[in-house]
Amino acid sequence: MKLQLLYPLLTALAGLLASTPSLAQNTTPAAEPRQQALGDLECRTLLRLSGDERDFTVLYLHGFVSGRMNQLLLEVKDLSEATDRLIDRCIDKPSEKALVALESLRGARK
Repeated sequence: MKLQLLYPLLTALAGLLASTPSLAQNTTPAAEPRQQALGDLECRTLLRLSGDERDFTVLYLHGFVSGRMNQLLLEVKDLSEATDRLIDRCIDKPSEKALVALESLRGARK
């Protein structure tokens, strides 16, 4: 008699456990990832990014410029100074393209 009650209880418990992951999933749609062509990124947009997002974007820009310059060794002090000059330049010229500004600051564009 006890087994007859135990089977429906175990079946219900197994069904509940199987549906638990689907209940834990977020049902709201994820935000579309923001994409922009690297050459179209304006200084104004770069300055408006949050702390980490701006840091990663500047780091990516440095990596892109270093690749264009075929530069395999990176001087941290030089990159830090170039970053400071980029931020200052972006404050002065917010409509300038960030990539163009960084390339000229690092000597990739003359």
